[in-house]
Amino acid sequence: MDRTAVNRPMLTGIAGIDLIYPIGKGQRQLIIGDKKTGKTQIALDTIVNQNKLTKKTKKPVICIYIAIGKTKKEIKNIYEELLNRNAMANTIILASTNEDKPPVMSLIPYVGLSIAEKFMFQKKDVIVVIDDLKRHAEVYREISLISNKTPGREAYPSDIFYTHSRLLEKGCQHKNGGSITILPIVETKGGDITDYISTNIISITDGQIVLSHKQFSKGYKPAIDYGVSVSRLGGAVQTEETKKLGANIRRQLLSYLETKEVYELANIDEMSKELREKMKTGRKIESLLNQSKFESLPIDEILEKFRELE
Repeated sequence: MDRTAVNRPMLTGIAGIDLIYPIGKGQRQLIIGDKKTGKTQIALDTIVNQNKLTKKTKKPVICIYIAIGKTKKEIKNIYEELLNRNAMANTIILASTNEDKPPVMSLIPYVGLSIAEKFMFQKKDVIVVIDDLKRHAEVYREISLISNKTPGREAYPSDIFYTHSRLLEKGCQHKNGGSITILPIVETKGGDITDYISTNIISITDGQIVLSHKQFSKGYKPAIDYGVSVSRLGGAVQTEETKKLGANIRRQLLSYLETKEVYELANIDEMSKELREKMKTGRKIESLLNQSKFESLPIDEILEKFRELE
């Protein structure tokens, strides 16, 4: 009853997300992929970009980064990265290290969401990054097995879905104008997004940004797998122009990726003129989507870059 439709964009400054798989304020968008594919980097880019937008709009967005079972060195690096880019003014880091007791690691995301709710009721926009929920599930399983709960699939307790859903359901656009946007991170093994915890969280969230190790090793950054990623809100959080251009670019890119798999080793001279043109446009889109870390772009600049491909 207290919630309204999600229709405002939450700009990350990453062209591949803002244009093709947009996130709205109040949305829950999963970031999923193997170890070392740039999952945390997408979240950090988003936090830094909010600081840039705040300078323009004068409306601060509160960012809460929740670390679950990270090393002290990893947390220190994240803190320094944000501090060096003046992003700590509106950012809270809640950290549980791998040396903390399981109950601390298990409860820290709930603490983070409680803080986020307090800000939301003050009519503020909040972004919550949970890094990562796979580790949280493992900790919760450990506690459950010790407390003699009946184990289910993969030895996780039967209430693991509820544990994550009551956490992620806090994300919303409130009728008072405030919002909580949640970006949960899940680490996979071997690119398998069909394991128990991943499928649970995919079914709770409003879409997922899938990162591919194959793309990362080829030098594409961010290493988004555009064929598998999804935003269930999509155009509802974009302006009319962004929506139209984004749909066109996505269609061309997905068509190119499909063709590329078949013709990757083919001789370009043997292709038809139409196919050559398609491959050329696809490569251009791929190169335009390439972005180094902390090089966020304003939405006007992203639109300008891609307009010539219409």
